Amino acid sequence: PRASGLHRSIYMKEALRVWRSFYCDGVFQRCERYKLAAAGTAVPDKLLPNGRLIDCGDCETVRAGTSR
Repeated sequence: PRASGLHRSIYMKEALRVWRSFYCDGVFQRCERYKLAAAGTAVPDKLLPNGRLIDCGDCETVRAGTSR
């Protein structure tokens, strides 16, 4: 079953922390978001660092969790 409400939000925050650690604080040159930004291309909100697109239902959660 899919996580809902609070549980889904907590899961997303934990997942984002892992992504940030691996790509942003680690080898950021492998990050697909970084590659697009470095090339001057617009980066879609729903693009993950590994190049996969997330479900639009998660976009607001991701956007809120990625602010530094």
